[in-house]
Amino acid sequence: MARACWYAVHVLSQAEQRVKTFIEKTRIERGMQDKIVDVIIPLDTEVKRVQGKKIEKKVKVFPGYVLIRMELDDNTFAFIKRVPGVTNFVSSGANKPVAMKDSEIKSILDSLDPQKTLKPKNKFYKDMIVRIVAGPFSDYTGKIDFIDEDKEMLKVLVPLFGRDTPIEIEFGQVEKVS
Repeated sequence: MARACWYAVHVLSQAEQRVKTFIEKTRIERGMQDKIVDVIIPLDTEVKRVQGKKIEKKVKVFPGYVLIRMELDDNTFAFIKRVPGVTNFVSSGANKPVAMKDSEIKSILDSLDPQKTLKPKNKFYKDMIVRIVAGPFSDYTGKIDFIDEDKEMLKVLVPLFGRDTPIEIEFGQVEKVS
């Protein structure tokens, strides 16, 4: 019996949940529950502040991809390729699906486990350019000078009156400038 490995499957935009549900339901009907072990859509929690209230929102870590733990053979390969919404496996140049490394999948699964996550990933860094989206300085753009993770506050240098002026602002009141 072959060992089940993790594979990344590319799916149509916004079809991740539909693909996951279809595979989980259909694998049992086709007797493949021993070969297709697990299907996940890695999600992370993003905290935003909207009108002064903290709102937690689940966001996809890898939009357009579903991770599947399965034994790869001709039957499972053909089944996954025919799932509505699946475009292809992440593969090598020879169009052969490539299993994800154990270290890669471990770090992904660990980051999704709330018990192992001590603090949220740092989405801000010093000298990052951000746009203020709330408060009296809304629509101003500035550079991050200092980050206080515990209080979820930033010191942003905003150009006012011809010089950079430091403004303290909450994480949820700024967004990254692309």
